[in-house]
Amino acid sequence: MQVLDNTYKERLGYARGSLWAPFHAVGMVARIQGDVPTERLQAALHKLQMLYPPLACRIQLDEDGSAGLTSEGVEACPLEVHPMVASDDWAKLFLEQERIPFAFDRGPIGRFFLLRGKDTSDLMAIAPHVICDGYAMSHVITDAVALLNDPQRTVVPPTPSPAINWQAASHSPFDHLLLRGAIQVINCLWPSKLRSMDQKSYEQVHHIYWSDRRNSLLAFELSPAETADLLARCRQRGVTVNSALVAAFLQALADARSNGQPPICDITVAVNIRNRLIQPPGRVLVICASNLNLTICPGAAASVWELTHRVHNRIHRFLNDRSRPLWPLALGEFKPAITDRMLAALSTGRLEKKLGWLARFVKIGGMHPNLDVSNIGRLDLPEMDGPFRLQTILPLPPLAPGGGLALNVLTVNNQMNVIVKYRLDQLDGNQASTIRDMALSYLSVNA
Repeated sequence: MQVLDNTYKERLGYARGSLWAPFHAVGMVARIQGDVPTERLQAALHKLQMLYPPLACRIQLDEDGSAGLTSEGVEACPLEVHPMVASDDWAKLFLEQERIPFAFDRGPIGRFFLLRGKDTSDLMAIAPHVICDGYAMSHVITDAVALLNDPQRTVVPPTPSPAINWQAASHSPFDHLLLRGAIQVINCLWPSKLRSMDQKSYEQVHHIYWSDRRNSLLAFELSPAETADLLARCRQRGVTVNSALVAAFLQALADARSNGQPPICDITVAVNIRNRLIQPPGRVLVICASNLNLTICPGAAASVWELTHRVHNRIHRFLNDRSRPLWPLALGEFKPAITDRMLAALSTGRLEKKLGWLARFVKIGGMHPNLDVSNIGRLDLPEMDGPFRLQTILPLPPLAPGGGLALNVLTVNNQMNVIVKYRLDQLDGNQASTIRDMALSYLSVNA
């Protein structure tokens, strides 16, 4: 394997808190026209890793548990090639790969796969959430295909981005003094003998997490005409498409549950925080995401569109309140040993056991079944001069430990692509398809 030139180093900011999460693999699939030659793609990926160095890095841990990325001694990301047998082979491959722990200690932590077909090929990129979010990964996969089509293109390695932490965003004096102050007190009281995790303990947690867990995926798309129709309906009512999707799937989940089963009311909405940062990062590989946790029970709404207005108002109240604390940045202020232990307990089910009967009332993101929605936004594919046209991009979602349903949405060239992820011990394929069909039917009703 080839080792990349020029050592790259970068400190991890608030993302350090999710370093050892066994359930946070971020994936993206590019559907490419034609039979992609392996050698040509390998050359493109070599340049891609110069453009996005964290892909070909490893984690370097400090004595206090803080961490950074380094490319020193790390080989280039390998490319694994498989023949494409069916058009949905990417789904099976991703579900297999998310069960394999990342080699954080030796790298590289980025993974690439080519499903090679005669008429169509799929390029899949997978990376841990600690180095990227879905928005950044959409740029990675687009640039990979651009480099494939233009072998003569030169790339300039980026300057390492400043670590994104609490100081990178504006917060109210109240949060600076009380919230951050309380965290510092907890840090001081934390027993020094309870240390942070390492690769070995991460792999143990990863094994426990995946030992009895099976996920599945359901992909669907809205044609440009259907996407435009949904957008028009939302504009007419003064709501976002994201709010409509949340409401429709929340109602569908409630209607599909058996009698006596409580409805899923916990919602997690991914939020891009780039506009909250004092110095927003450019087109680099980085995680700039927070989340909004809501509790909205669908039974009280007269219609899905009324529920959509409730969801819309709650989300936009958060987005418009720029003084509201960004909780992932706050969690990043804890000692790594504290967040590591919390994450390990959440991943192995020990957190709920320790809370006992209080677990019914304590809201900790990811512990209970919820609806997890990430709308990456709209992407207009650039025109590429070359034989390998980029047809579309499919976003692959993670799923929190508690389960429920996760939606990843990306609108590509006016066509909405949606990937639904669910646990097979909570839903089967027929139930997932029924929920999808119900949600889409709700969105087509004018009332």
